[in-house]
Amino acid sequence: MKIDWSRRRVVAAYAAFAVLAFALSLRWTFPSEAMKERLIMEAGKRGWQIDVEHVSAGGLLGVRARGVKLETASGLSIPVEDLTASLRILPLLTGRRSVAFDADVYDGRIRGIADLTGDVRQLELDVQGVDLGRALPLRKASGLDLFGVVTGKADLAVPAAPDGRPTGRVDLTVKDAGISGGQLPIPGMGGGLPLPNTGLGSVVAAVKVADGKATFEKLEATGGDAEVRTDGLYFLVQPRMEFAPIAGKAKVKVAEAFWGKSGAQGFRGLAEAALASSKGSDGSWNLAVTGSVGHPRVNPTAPGR
Repeated sequence: MKIDWSRRRVVAAYAAFAVLAFALSLRWTFPSEAMKERLIMEAGKRGWQIDVEHVSAGGLLGVRARGVKLETASGLSIPVEDLTASLRILPLLTGRRSVAFDADVYDGRIRGIADLTGDVRQLELDVQGVDLGRALPLRKASGLDLFGVVTGKADLAVPAAPDGRPTGRVDLTVKDAGISGGQLPIPGMGGGLPLPNTGLGSVVAAVKVADGKATFEKLEATGGDAEVRTDGLYFLVQPRMEFAPIAGKAKVKVAEAFWGKSGAQGFRGLAEAALASSKGSDGSWNLAVTGSVGHPRVNPTAPGR
């Protein structure tokens, strides 16, 4: 059988023209205002408030929003400079709705895939270069002025039901991490322990999520003014994470050179007095962590307990 290659070229050219015409017409006639209203409505259904400066077409089957301001149910405001979300074509052909998204947040980038169908929805995230120093919501939630650059990945299965329990894991690293101020709440002290500027070096966190609980398989800070390690630390997963209960143990060992820094001399006397009962033979303070994710408290505990 002789193949008519010229006819195939004509069919391919018409198909390419049709796809190009569809893409151009979608961009030229994109209903920006209607899409903005839809975004506000969908966010409202989930208890969020959203404000968008400009909405346009993004990709072949997507939308691009710039100047996004998202306010959570707990009142925390999160700015997103640029966000693109597109329906993935291959899953769409099999009857599944899956969205690929790309967001510029706090001088970094968060990319991922979110499944929007089924009883259990998959969520994959890739975080690159997010600056904690610019994350004002995190500062408000924790009461600490944190700094450092975050990279990492998350792979979670999130049930569609409101009372469902997510599973999966999160792995993050923070480069040049530290605390530039804030209060560490300690029972028995009026306003907590005022923290001086403290470098934490590299922070590594590995979290396993299962049965409604997120457990830190590893959370440690090394190479800075203080070394921090946790044991059995976990928090319960719930819609309002700021108030999610947290519990576990931690050990903090401060480098001797840190006490010679400006602003640290006065802190040493306060810390030694407040945490004297928790000091181990290796010079580290032993702490029990309680409270909530947004409002943690630490209690000095005897070494070995």
